[in-house]
Amino acid sequence: MPKARRRSAHRSERFEEMALPDELLGVLADQGLERAFEIQAAILPDALAGRDVLARAETGSGKTLAFTLAMTARFRGRKVHRKRPLGVVLVPTRELAVQVVDTIHPFARAVGLTAQLVAGGMNIEKQADAVARGVGIVVATPGRLIDLAERGALQLDLVETTVIDEADHMADLGFLPDVHDILAAIPMGTQKMLFSATLDGQVEEIVDSFLVDPVEHETTPVSAAVTTMDHHVLAIAPSAKRAVTAQLGARKGRTLMFTRTQLGAERVAQELVEVGVRAAALHGNKQQGLRTNVLAGFREGAYPVLVATDVAARGLHIDDVTMVVHVDPSDDVKEYVHRSGRTARAGAAGTVVTLALPHQISRTRRILAEAEVEPTWSDDVESADDPALTPLGGRTPSGEPAEDPALVKYKGAPRKLDIQRTRGADSRRAEERRANEERRASWEEEPPARGGGRRGGRGGAARGGAGRPAGTGSGKPARTSGGKGSGKPTGRAGGKAVGKGSGKPTGKGSGTPKGSGRGSSGAPRRRGGR
Repeated sequence: MPKARRRSAHRSERFEEMALPDELLGVLADQGLERAFEIQAAILPDALAGRDVLARAETGSGKTLAFTLAMTARFRGRKVHRKRPLGVVLVPTRELAVQVVDTIHPFARAVGLTAQLVAGGMNIEKQADAVARGVGIVVATPGRLIDLAERGALQLDLVETTVIDEADHMADLGFLPDVHDILAAIPMGTQKMLFSATLDGQVEEIVDSFLVDPVEHETTPVSAAVTTMDHHVLAIAPSAKRAVTAQLGARKGRTLMFTRTQLGAERVAQELVEVGVRAAALHGNKQQGLRTNVLAGFREGAYPVLVATDVAARGLHIDDVTMVVHVDPSDDVKEYVHRSGRTARAGAAGTVVTLALPHQISRTRRILAEAEVEPTWSDDVESADDPALTPLGGRTPSGEPAEDPALVKYKGAPRKLDIQRTRGADSRRAEERRANEERRASWEEEPPARGGGRRGGRGGAARGGAGRPAGTGSGKPARTSGGKGSGKPTGRAGGKAVGKGSGKPTGKGSGTPKGSGRGSSGAPRRRGGR
């Protein structure tokens, strides 16, 4: 049976009116923070008193600072034991873990504590050594925390405060069983603070199992967070999508773009760099040091456009993002809200733009209706010159390739980061992509031959020695049956020919294409490990 929850009546707005130590007030003053946001004013009195807290608040409301102040105030001047932290903060992603620990550091230092990041994708030995020496607060992803505990590098028997941040996102990612195991290892009766956009399903089970008489706080509902932004939908033709994206990327101000896939994020970032817009990609397949570097550069304003998958949609706070562009529309309303919530944070102004292809329009209408927003619709956007882009600040990029931000090291990046190993924008792939687009355009212009089946190809071009029409003057032949050509052959001839004009095959054996799997089935070999 669900527990009764009490709502707090505390409503103080100035930090100096709260029971905070002078050291923390000094850090707040240095950061220019005098008045608490609504969720901070609601949470802090109960959190400082050691009560269990259950909070729902809109994205960008300032809850990270709320639990940071509560934990550092409670642990001020406390002795730290080896392997035994006093506080644990559980977050769903590495990016959010980095942001949270960066928020905690100055306040922890002010009261004589240390905070340690514990997340996957980083050196586990260094993390184990740091925790073994003794830290006050550990900010961790659930899987890596369990790894350290199983190694004997971390013990949870002295934890006094546990924070579960973005609990609903943890549920979406399947992390709540790990969270359950971690909470079961922490002494009952110690303080728990849980933050979630929704309180149903597995999240409700966590609350009922581990929180004792929690005080519940709720500010503006998450679905209402997007109502403070200007929303626009551009119903674009497929052929115009790249040019429209470049126009929005070239606008003044900081822009965050979202794609559905990791490859899509890399492709969009490369296309922007090629036309003169400095942009970098952020996604889960990028090595952690490179991800940290990319975020550091974007935060400091070194380049104006970050292209990300949904790994950046939850919890990340980046100042002065004035526009969010859904290059690939969201799949559901929750995703739309959290993507869009990267702009218009803490009451600032912001614009959200969705690029909808013809087959995506009905789904986009449904999602926006569920989010309770009324966007400005612009139908039949067939080019980057459409008047709908003018009020959005769209500008024509220079057309000359820009410096690739992914190949620059920024302040805040890991000291041993090897930028030279990154590829950044790939000019060869860009040329091949443009050639393919011109081929597709030529096929669309010519009606397909009837009765020819697959042999005739599109536009009546056979797949034999004549190949497909290249449609370009680049001298690069299309897929043919021969290995050598005057340009870069892309066809197969007893292997996969990719050499520069030499037709040198890379496939092994006679006629086995590169990447073919074991036996005749073509199934790829499975590599061991993760």
